[in-house]
Amino acid sequence: MLIGDSVTYDGRVYVIVGFTPTSVVPAQVGLSNPDNATTVWVESRLIQELGAPQRAALRVIRPDQASTEG
Repeated sequence: MLIGDSVTYDGRVYVIVGFTPTSVVPAQVGLSNPDNATTVWVESRLIQELGAPQRAALRVIRPDQASTEG
């Protein structure tokens, strides 16, 4: 889950706007309701991710490989 991802909680779709620090137990996620712009904080285990898009990983290409990569 990343900021900006759409998730469902309690049957509604929300957008992730923040996370508690990793030292906070239980971990919580800040969710924004797009209908009225309110934010709620809920335990991350209660959130269901929607089909998030695949994210590309950064890949370094050395100059000597650049001509062979397509």
